[in-house]
Amino acid sequence: MTRVAKLHNVKVATIRDYFELVKVNGRLQVKKSGRYSDTVYLPDEHGNPVPLHTPSRRQRKQASDYLRDVGRYLGGNRTALSKWRGKKIAGVELVTDGHTLVAMEPALSDFSLYHALNGGAV
Repeated sequence: MTRVAKLHNVKVATIRDYFELVKVNGRLQVKKSGRYSDTVYLPDEHGNPVPLHTPSRRQRKQASDYLRDVGRYLGGNRTALSKWRGKKIAGVELVTDGHTLVAMEPALSDFSLYHALNGGAV
């Protein structure tokens, strides 16, 4: 770990702060789910931000992919949301109805994954 820290010009303590390390067969490995969590925001059926406590990178990636696909759907790709129908992220059901998305499109113009910009509480 000292060699890696020197290679990247950081302290070993910094590496330990940012990554949860476990020893496997005598070697250090980074745990797949870290101890860090974050709150991301997904739109409800009215375009209002719903805060989600996401303890895993996987859930944050899913939320990001969902919002990307919402943008693709609103851009004309009518099959972009097919994989999200009936799915939930962190217990929140995703909006996939085309009429609902088109109706809430103006509210989504200021929407951000990590900040509630359209009047919601942060």
